[in-house]
Amino acid sequence: MNAFRRLTVAAVALSAAPAFGDQTVVHTDSLVVVTPNPPVVVTQGQPDAAPHQVEASIDGYATPPQAVTPMYVPPVAPAYAPPVPPAPYNEPWENVNHINGRVVKVGEKGDYLLKYKKTNIATNPIGWMFGFYGLSVSHAVSSNVAIRGDANIFSIEDDSGYEVGVSAPIYFRRVYSGPFIEPGIIARGWKSGCYDCGSSEDSMVGPEILFGWHWTFDSGLNVAFAFGAARSMSDSNDEYDGDDPQPAGYFRIGYAM
Repeated sequence: MNAFRRLTVAAVALSAAPAFGDQTVVHTDSLVVVTPNPPVVVTQGQPDAAPHQVEASIDGYATPPQAVTPMYVPPVAPAYAPPVPPAPYNEPWENVNHINGRVVKVGEKGDYLLKYKKTNIATNPIGWMFGFYGLSVSHAVSSNVAIRGDANIFSIEDDSGYEVGVSAPIYFRRVYSGPFIEPGIIARGWKSGCYDCGSSEDSMVGPEILFGWHWTFDSGLNVAFAFGAARSMSDSNDEYDGDDPQPAGYFRIGYAM
């Protein structure tokens, strides 16, 4: 009798225990975490075209499949840049100094071009005010070398004379533009006199070397100056005999073509 009671109590206790053994999990591409609450679904990998379905039973009761919608990531719109308004057109191109559309300062177009002017004619207009008259003609034989010839006469009070020369200015940059060194040969002669002391004549022939600078503008107008020394190689007079160099140089304004 005691044994029958014990079996009855044990049967009742087992029937009252929770039915965790009856839980059912359907495996899908998602990770399913089973808890006493409704299942928590963690989506792994890329979402499928159709939502996942999960079937589970909690405490022995089957639950219908639950649809899990994949996470939606909205597309990122590209950054918007407002259009740049065009520059106002206030001057026609024929009024603008430019080379192939690139604006350059007026008078400086020659600084960007390889072509150069061949012949330059120049003089010293300031010397005209003091009785010194001269003319210089240069011709470019290459982009850096020119041949120059000049002739000058002067008449100042009781003194008069002449100077002629031939030289070859060598330009570091381009003919008629920038620094240059100018070797050459010059010949000078002058006559001086007065009413009481009589008159005298002097002359010299010899080499000269000058260093100068030349500016040429787009119009062809140009300015040049040079300073250096000359040495007499003749023995026609006492003043120019010897080894002492004599000053030489010029200032000229010209037109190149």
